[in-house]
Order: sequence, then structure tokens, then C-alpha cells
Amino acid sequence: MLKRTFAALLLASAAACTPPAPTQSTETETPPPQELACNTLTPDLARQVSVETPPVAAIASDLRGGELTPGLYDLTSARRVGAATGWDGTRAVALEVSEDTATGVVTLNWAGTTPTSVVDRWSATLAEAPQARLTYTCGRVGDVDASFAAASRALELRIADGADGELHLAFAQR
Repeated sequence: MLKRTFAALLLASAAACTPPAPTQSTETETPPPQELACNTLTPDLARQVSVETPPVAAIASDLRGGELTPGLYDLTSARRVGAATGWDGTRAVALEVSEDTATGVVTLNWAGTTPTSVVDRWSATLAEAPQARLTYTCGRVGDVDASFAAASRALELRIADGADGELHLAFAQR
């Protein structure tokens, strides 16, 4: 009888020392920010550009268009004009220009670094007439006034930013 009691006590104490079974957590972790897959471009991080705010007189006032050359471009300079709100610090941007020869539609695919290390991606069509405008097709919504100047292996692009500002961006073809 004593052996049975001792065995029962030993079994009870062993059960008390067993860790509880794992339970499922009801809390969910917040996932990290996701990059929207509008395109597969990758900005060249070795080509970081400091965003400048030069005097207004230093910015060309008239970008007269030109023939866009399809290809991949890297940002070479970025300037805020007026009360532009969106950019500061340094950025690296890859811009792909393509044209559908059947329809004449020009598409811009953008991938740029952000201060939070997430790659900002968007795609847009560029209408040249009567006024140049970007119409976003992925990554952003709506359309904005734009102007551009195209030259051999170079592209300048000015995009509305904020209520009273613009970004003046210069690119060189890879």
C-alpha cells in the first residue's frame, strides 16, 4: 500500500513539473511595409542624389518636350521648386521609358529609394498634348501636370508636387 501511495505521489509531482502545453497567440504581429510590384526596376544605390532647393531663377522655366528615347535612366539631380512637399535628403531613382509603337502611348516605370528604405514604385502614362500630364496606372492614383525635355541620353522631368510646388528631376540614360 505504501508503495502505491508513493508511486501516486511521484506521478503527481512529475505532472506538476511538466511545462504547460504551448498555446496559440491571439495577438498578430504587424507586417513590415510591403513594396507594390508595379514594375521590377531596382534603383542603383551607388547613385544617391541630394535633393536641392535652389533659387527659383536657377530652374529652367520652360521644358519644351522632345523625342523621348526608350531605355533605362538614373536620377542625376533633384530640385524642389516652389513649395514642393514630397522630397528631402538623398534618393536614388531608376526610370524606365517605353513607347507602344502601335498606339504611341509612352509609359514611365519608376523605382526610387525612400527615407524608410522601402522602394517607391509606380507606373504612369505620359500624355504630351495638349498639356503634358502623367496619369498613374499603378502605385499612385490620379494624374498630375508634368513637363519634360528630352535630349540624347538625357531627360528632364518636372512633376507637380503639393499644392504649390514641383519636383525638377534630371536623368541620364544607362
